[in-house]
Amino acid sequence: MEPFSEQSIKDLKERILNDRSLSSDINKLLDFLPNCEYELILYMVQKNVWKGPVPLPPKDFKPGEGKIEFGLFLYWFHNPNQLQLDRFSDEAKVLILGIISILVEYLQDTKLNKENYEFFNKDELIYIDGTVLSTKTYATYDQGWFIAFLNLFISLFHNLWYNNYEFPTTPPQQISLSGAVPNTVSIALLGDWGAGDQASKEVMKRIDALSPDYIVHVGDVYYAGTPLESSPHGTKYLSPGEEYQNLLDLWPQSYVGKSFTLNSNHEMYSGANGLFYDALGVSNNYSTPFNAQKGASCFAMEYCGWTLLGLDSAFTSPMLSAFMTGSIGASTGFQRQWIKGLEVNPEQTIVFTHHNGFADDCTFASPLWAEINDALNGDPYAWYWGHVHNGIVYDAPITIPSVKGKPSGFTTNTFSRCLGHAALPYGVASSLVGKPITWKANSPKPSPSKELYNGFAILTLTSLKGQLTGITESFYDASDKAQPVYSKQLF
Repeated sequence: MEPFSEQSIKDLKERILNDRSLSSDINKLLDFLPNCEYELILYMVQKNVWKGPVPLPPKDFKPGEGKIEFGLFLYWFHNPNQLQLDRFSDEAKVLILGIISILVEYLQDTKLNKENYEFFNKDELIYIDGTVLSTKTYATYDQGWFIAFLNLFISLFHNLWYNNYEFPTTPPQQISLSGAVPNTVSIALLGDWGAGDQASKEVMKRIDALSPDYIVHVGDVYYAGTPLESSPHGTKYLSPGEEYQNLLDLWPQSYVGKSFTLNSNHEMYSGANGLFYDALGVSNNYSTPFNAQKGASCFAMEYCGWTLLGLDSAFTSPMLSAFMTGSIGASTGFQRQWIKGLEVNPEQTIVFTHHNGFADDCTFASPLWAEINDALNGDPYAWYWGHVHNGIVYDAPITIPSVKGKPSGFTTNTFSRCLGHAALPYGVASSLVGKPITWKANSPKPSPSKELYNGFAILTLTSLKGQLTGITESFYDASDKAQPVYSKQLF
């Protein structure tokens, strides 16, 4: 990491004060943190673990506007002494504390106290969406997520976005699929896998044993998919090398050239530099397991008249909401125009994105759904996404209602699937009970764990005389079950 000093932090502070646009962006990025914290407080009260009087909500608080994933960030900004910084160099510590000293001036006070904060160091809660509220590694309040958030501000402060924040016009590849077995192609699908932990290793071991022809990762490398120090901008970031350590270094070498990966919100926190320079190999002549993409973050795979589209839903996602909401860009943008130029039949198209097309509990639509419908001139036959750390098979047809302040609802026959459960800890999601869901991941780890096994899917396409004859999906998990835990013939 490049050396930082107190003077460099003062200089950065001065630049922010003099740059109204940058100061405004910081304000907007931080504005939602008080709401996130209060969502957490309300959940602690509901679960009877909150100690003491319940504080009043922040000004203009509206339930549902905060993201509980960021629930402890406000507390950490105001209590940096609670951060575990021993693994960082002295220069990195100066940078971390310096950034906090700058950003805390834009923030409201925290409503958490140490007693209630300490709950998450000693125990855990399973949130309604299945996420694990705890400070253990890769749980929702692992401090690595806070460092990733600071990396987002480093990208913003220094304008480190890949390709100067313009969607790359690298020509997306069109790949004809073929399998080891005649008239059959199998594709392993997994999401949110780039953790480099034991859970991710177990999932990849199961995939490798099934010997699919291809592997598609629908994105997320943790904590922020940072580039190597030797890669462009690598010395600017905290915890450099995450993209290599947690994705590339653990990827099976037998799948070089038969692997694909997508952009994600976490990789955007480090400006997508780790994704493009390291995972996609832009800086080393595509010497990477994902060399079939030739440096592009979107691609088209073709088989017997059908198209499987891998799309980048993160690069043009709104930065001011921490890239949490997916987008494939404006109708006049490069990616949308590329999709339209393919002139595919939406009824013979399967889509892969990182971000979800509607809320995991089916309560409202994402703007991403309408964007993809417009680009394809119709809804796709099937759509697989990650982002939500769960395995979910939705009903088809399904109706997503219209909700005030959200994109228009719709009814669709698309086979919609979530497979963001390949590595991070998650539990039973109470919010999915009674929803239009055909199946959800439900294999519990041994007691006393409250969590479920991580998993993935295999998509198998069969043909005869050049015509598609069948599509089968099978969901597996990392338990000792040899057979799929769910399977369906889609076509």
